[in-house]
Amino acid sequence: MLLKESKPSRNKQQYFGMVSLAVLGIASLALVVTTTMAVEGKQPQKEDVGLQGILPAEVPEDLSTESLEGLKGKWAQWEQQVSELLGKLYESDLTLDQQKQTLAALQAKIKEAQGQADLSEYCSRLQRRIDIANAVLKTLGQDWGAVKTAQMKSKQTELAAVAKSLKNYLNSLQNGDGWVEYLQLNELQKELKNNYSEVELLDLLKSLQAKFEARGALKDAEQRKFFNREQFKDLEKSVKAFLTESKASTSKIDVNKIRKQLTVLVTNLEEYESSQSNKNAFEARKTYAQLRKELGRGLQPLTTALRNNYFNYNLRVMVAEDFINRLINDSTCEKGPVVDCILGAYVTGNQATTTEVGVDFKPSDSSLRFDLTLNGVTNSETSGTTSQAVIYTSGHHQIWGGKEINFDGDTFTTQPAWVQVDAHNTTVGASTNLDGIPLLSGLGRSMAYRRTAQLKGEAEAIAAQRVRDRVRPRFDEEVDDRITRANEKVGGQLNKRLRDNNLFPSARSFASTDSHLYIRTRLMDTGELAANSPPLSISSKDSVVLQLHESVINNSLSRMALEGRKISDQDLITEFEKSIADILDRKVKLERPPVDPDKGPNILAFDKKDPIRVQISDNTVNLILRCGFEQKGETAVPTQIITVPLHFKVEGDKIHITRGNVKSSPVVRPDRIASQIARAGVVRSKMEKAFPNRVEPSQVKTKLENRTVYLHITDILANDGWLTVTVGNDLTVEKHDEVPPAVEETAAVN
Repeated sequence: MLLKESKPSRNKQQYFGMVSLAVLGIASLALVVTTTMAVEGKQPQKEDVGLQGILPAEVPEDLSTESLEGLKGKWAQWEQQVSELLGKLYESDLTLDQQKQTLAALQAKIKEAQGQADLSEYCSRLQRRIDIANAVLKTLGQDWGAVKTAQMKSKQTELAAVAKSLKNYLNSLQNGDGWVEYLQLNELQKELKNNYSEVELLDLLKSLQAKFEARGALKDAEQRKFFNREQFKDLEKSVKAFLTESKASTSKIDVNKIRKQLTVLVTNLEEYESSQSNKNAFEARKTYAQLRKELGRGLQPLTTALRNNYFNYNLRVMVAEDFINRLINDSTCEKGPVVDCILGAYVTGNQATTTEVGVDFKPSDSSLRFDLTLNGVTNSETSGTTSQAVIYTSGHHQIWGGKEINFDGDTFTTQPAWVQVDAHNTTVGASTNLDGIPLLSGLGRSMAYRRTAQLKGEAEAIAAQRVRDRVRPRFDEEVDDRITRANEKVGGQLNKRLRDNNLFPSARSFASTDSHLYIRTRLMDTGELAANSPPLSISSKDSVVLQLHESVINNSLSRMALEGRKISDQDLITEFEKSIADILDRKVKLERPPVDPDKGPNILAFDKKDPIRVQISDNTVNLILRCGFEQKGETAVPTQIITVPLHFKVEGDKIHITRGNVKSSPVVRPDRIASQIARAGVVRSKMEKAFPNRVEPSQVKTKLENRTVYLHITDILANDGWLTVTVGNDLTVEKHDEVPPAVEETAAVN
């Protein structure tokens, strides 16, 4: 039976109509009230101020004071205060003044903690954040109009200098005044003295630019050739740069765009701090380039902060003078006959010259500057014969000298050697024609001694000159010969190998003081970041300090192009050996992981992103691999992020290398947690076999020309991105000399 819809009665219709009207009215009223309240309560969206929206919304993990465990008393309170300040800076909406005050308070906390070894690494990480934050505030707080004016003033000064140089060049040539008139250089110099915004100057520059662009239309071939000289091209570049800058100066700076770019930069720097990722380094450098294009010199505060904290040298070497002296110390003794004519006397006999070579460091801000020093003595036994007498003389002549050497990273250059001699002759005997005649023989010898004493000063001066003439050319020649060989090894070989392997530094600094040499280099390509500035000091017990930042290691690893490759662990070690050998020009043998006789080597399937990275902190070198594993008879392990912590400790003559707990996490999370637990166990087992705990000797053996050198490593530190290796003064040098020539007999003295 079908149910029929009953037809409502008229009363019911009226009822439902009234209800519907009431509901509609209430709904309308609610809508009106709600809308009105919303409109009345709506506030204009608050714009971000200063660092708001640019810094992360939470305190970065490596700045969390939870890592500062065990602090007591004053420093426990210090930790609490820093934690509160960081919370305010990152997680509160502070006004611009409050942000500046908070940054200043944090800076004061860093200053307060100076000298506290257990806080130094934390303070260094905090300092980088403060520097960047202050630089961002300075960048945003600039007078952009003043910045643009300064940029144009700089271009104007540069253009004036180039125009003056070209005019001087043309005035030195015959018929050059015609080119001066054609290029309107007199008018240009006059206009450049006026305000750069004047229409006359811009019109003149546009006219000049048109002439440069139309130089190919000149009918005379010689004129076209002359017009293409470098002196004209310099002016052309300056004109073009000035006009480009002039156009840019008329446009307004989009502050919102700048804020977005600064946010991207800070975000990528923070990610880089935690991951050392190539991608974050690339994005940070790209954004910085965009900001430079947009702001020019207005970005100077940020450029300085980045240069100090992320663009700094990432390989540093400091060498003590005493170490080099013991390393190169060389003593030689040469003996030979004396045959000469001095003050009318025929002089014969033998001499022996003993010399030692050393170094004396000299202050320089732009090179390794030092004197190669020479110290020695010449002892001689001679007889001087005249027609009346024979005088027997013992000579003892002190020798000292030097030769200045400078090294700029490519070439050793030298100055002429200088040698000084302090000659001292002692008369030890005499014989005359009167010998054998009673009463007269003594008188004859007395007269000979007296005459010898009268000529002593002149004779010693001649002896000193003879020694100088013999020693200085030999010293000059031997040093220049060694310098020539050194230049071939450094400029012609080492630097070439570095360039061939794309490892040549993008920046270098060489300096010296009267006690140390300093070498600083930076390996950083256009899409890479480098280091911060470490506290670097050397004590009297240290001979050499070598500092490697994690960025120089990671940037070097990037050159190996392991992204997306499959390679066995054995072949990977072979590639490392080859890469190092290519740089050092000598064979290198690295420790290899064991090979299962049944399953064969492990096959590493590297990820396309950051296949191998190194992170250094808290006295730990963390080796981070992004790879999967394949091995015969085993289920393949998909890509994992594997962290192998390595700890270094020097105890006496041993270096203990201890592996920490291996961690493994998936790049792509599996459906079943149990699967990842099993994979992590497999990975952990492989890494423990590949990186067993080891003990290595702290003494390093190396060869240097004709000697074997034993260096003693006294300390290895791994903090704040830096691996610092210290070599102590316990240096042993074994010389391997050739068989010396036979020694001639010394002349007898009566």
